[in-house]
Amino acid sequence: MGFDPAYFTVLFAVGRMVGWVAQWDELLGDAEQKIARPRQVYAGERGRVVPSR
Repeated sequence: MGFDPAYFTVLFAVGRMVGWVAQWDELLGDAEQKIARPRQVYAGERGRVVPSR
C-alpha cells in the first residue's frame, strides 16, 4: 500500500482503538470493576517437586 515503515506502529494502533475505547467505556460503566484486566486464578497443581538437572 506504500506506507512508510515508520508509520506501521501507528497504523496497527488505529485499528485497535475501537476495541480499546469500548473496553474503557465498559470499565467506566461497571462500579464493581477495580482493574482493567481479567482476574487470573491458577488452577494447576500446588507444591510440585521439579527435579534438578
